[in-house]
Amino acid sequence: MAGGAEIHSDRRLPALTGLRIAAALAVYASHIGAPAGSPAFLQAFFASGYCGVTVFFVLSGFVLAFNYFEDMRQPSLGSAYDFFVARFARVYPLYLLVLLYVVLHEHASGVDVDLWWQHALALQAWDASDAHAYAFNGPGWSIGVEFFLYACFPLLVPLVAKLRTPRALLGAAAIVALAMCALVAWFVVSGKGDLSWLDPASAHRWLYRTPLTRLGDFVLGMLAARAFVQIGGRGAVVRLCRLLAPAAAALIVLEMAWPSLTFSAWSWDVAYAAPGVVLIFALASAPAGWLARGLSLPFVVLLGEASYAFYLVHSPAISFLGAGQWDSGVSGSLIALEALNLGVILAVAVGLHLTVERPARRHIRRLLSRRPKPAPVAA
Repeated sequence: MAGGAEIHSDRRLPALTGLRIAAALAVYASHIGAPAGSPAFLQAFFASGYCGVTVFFVLSGFVLAFNYFEDMRQPSLGSAYDFFVARFARVYPLYLLVLLYVVLHEHASGVDVDLWWQHALALQAWDASDAHAYAFNGPGWSIGVEFFLYACFPLLVPLVAKLRTPRALLGAAAIVALAMCALVAWFVVSGKGDLSWLDPASAHRWLYRTPLTRLGDFVLGMLAARAFVQIGGRGAVVRLCRLLAPAAAALIVLEMAWPSLTFSAWSWDVAYAAPGVVLIFALASAPAGWLARGLSLPFVVLLGEASYAFYLVHSPAISFLGAGQWDSGVSGSLIALEALNLGVILAVAVGLHLTVERPARRHIRRLLSRRPKPAPVAA
């Protein structure tokens, strides 16, 4: 999952903050699975929660372009330095803290921790081995992807800046989406789309967790942000987006519940990136829509701000609490227990966000930035 980005414009986009916790909960659902004996559509829905990672990468491109585009339009060493300090301060401290906890716990349990340095440098996503990429804290692989996307951002801004009209932005988005579709089609036609996750040549490895191919998600988000800046406030666009937001969300839910799509080459990225970018643009453009208002509720926004902490801690917390024990089927007491487990993990995430993530970000930026700025609003 993308570590998230902050909005420090005079315009606030709280619905996008709320969207973050929805995406994080989808990932959580994929890790606890559906109860035994559930209908096929429900099992697919839970299993497909990995789509939340794709939504995060698109959202990362959107909010970074919304925040930093003008600073990077003509990038300098100074502006790039401040950007990277801000991103490091946002993502790395809590990532390292959770990784340290898991590494020390596994070392004490006699598990081989020789690859700790690869994860400390957030390089695991580049490893051909799934076992290496998902070692220690499995969801941490996406932080390595995020760092790669951050490194590409200053190079992408001048290219996107050449697209000065909504038509040009839409055309570029169509080209990016078609390129993503063509890559998936190659995997399907070649037969590599059906390879096991463990195969280094699999679609899962190349389309889902390889940083380079995630550029498509990120660029789609950037293009959507520029379109939002240009036309997001127009009356006709706002009215259309009030319909597009729930329609895109419904499409994502339907795709998640489609058993034949789950774990397919299409599902690893583009099947969710396309409706995801529409959803993000629509939520930003139509903040008065019912879905945007729901995602903008104060407690939802707080959980969205803590979603990065939730994403990082949920996997070790599932193991610690024994969550997702659905093998015996469903009962009222088991549902109550799983709800309690989720509540505990959310509470821990909010606590870490308030006591570790925010203070660490503030202190690092104050210490390292050339031009310290007030802490922006998370989104």
